[in-house]
Amino acid sequence: MEMPPSVYEAINEMFQCNSFVEHLACFKQFYEELKDCLFIVFSEHSTCSLPEPLKTNYENNFAIINIGSSNQFYAVNDKIYQEMIYQGKSNYTIDTCIDLDTQAVSYLRKCFKDYDQKPDISKLNDLLEFLSSPNLDYSCHPYLIENATKNFNKIDCYSNINSFVLFKNFEYDKFIRYGICEYRANKETMILDTDCIYKYISSQIFTEEFKDIYRVQRAIYIILSKAICIEFNNSKKSAKNKMMELLDFINTQLGFVAERELNVCYYYFLHHESTKKFFKNIQRNACNMSKTINGMFWDLAHIRFLEQECTYIPDKKSVFSIHVLLTYDNGLKEILKINPIEQIAIYNGVSVVKFKHQLIDYVPEAEEKLLSEANMLHRKEIFNKLDIDALYISMKQEIDNVCRL
Repeated sequence: MEMPPSVYEAINEMFQCNSFVEHLACFKQFYEELKDCLFIVFSEHSTCSLPEPLKTNYENNFAIINIGSSNQFYAVNDKIYQEMIYQGKSNYTIDTCIDLDTQAVSYLRKCFKDYDQKPDISKLNDLLEFLSSPNLDYSCHPYLIENATKNFNKIDCYSNINSFVLFKNFEYDKFIRYGICEYRANKETMILDTDCIYKYISSQIFTEEFKDIYRVQRAIYIILSKAICIEFNNSKKSAKNKMMELLDFINTQLGFVAERELNVCYYYFLHHESTKKFFKNIQRNACNMSKTINGMFWDLAHIRFLEQECTYIPDKKSVFSIHVLLTYDNGLKEILKINPIEQIAIYNGVSVVKFKHQLIDYVPEAEEKLLSEANMLHRKEIFNKLDIDALYISMKQEIDNVCRL
């Protein structure tokens, strides 16, 4: 749904607020524009805290990554606003979930291979113990979305889904305490669940449901690839000049601004320490460069999906959802520290985010290219008409050519 300009302007006013009281006052001032909006604010000043398992944690072999700049949060919508005005307090429920990335799902196969086979949990006990925490829900949505678009190995994909279903039903506590291998569902039911999930991601319905996400993911691939080409072709230029060249490409050929990814590209142009693990395999004459970039853009795309999942309300009790990512990817851990989210606004299923940092804070010269009305309208026209698959193929060829030089 297209967002009315008046709503977008009011959302930007809310994004300037720094406290719950300021947000309530701003919501009141722009009530007609904002009454159908929900705001999720990550703030150290809030008394609402995420459940412990959902807090950002880099201490284990795997990382738990919350997209916010804080593990504390508050929310504002019409219901919360009305309750605060008339009752002085508001109680609301949120839905929470941990999303396992592709690597984490594939690791489950080390333990869970078949219903009749006793799992060897020693290979992954820290992960299994964590996921078995009380009242913890988790999903494999990132794995499903990524593999639905690939020319994947069907046997491997089915096996990974089967392993996830087995673990989802595994009586972990009984196994630890008594050595008993039991499942909450019978073998036939779990086979049926695996079949249903596999058929779903192989269907046109699934592709159609996530078509907008796939289009944005292609755009992220194109941005990363172009940034790498600029770096290889202009290694002696300043980071600012490289960024201006990337913005020219976006304004004239792609038409899509991805703020988080642009910040990542700027840090890459700076050769910043936080990008070295993420870009470590991006080298001249490297084999399968397109495949390497493909994995990188999927990592970033998973984070975008977490943003989108805030708009999915699973039941009438919950006001919104917060999903966090579980990953073993050390490079991604560092990348997501660069620019976490401070606020998310949701309007009729459309999310708008405010990041902790803006690119123009680092590159003031970029303001006109990014924010002028003429450039914004021109980008929108380009992206609406864009044959993104053709540009994607063109960028794959360009990156291959550059890397051979």
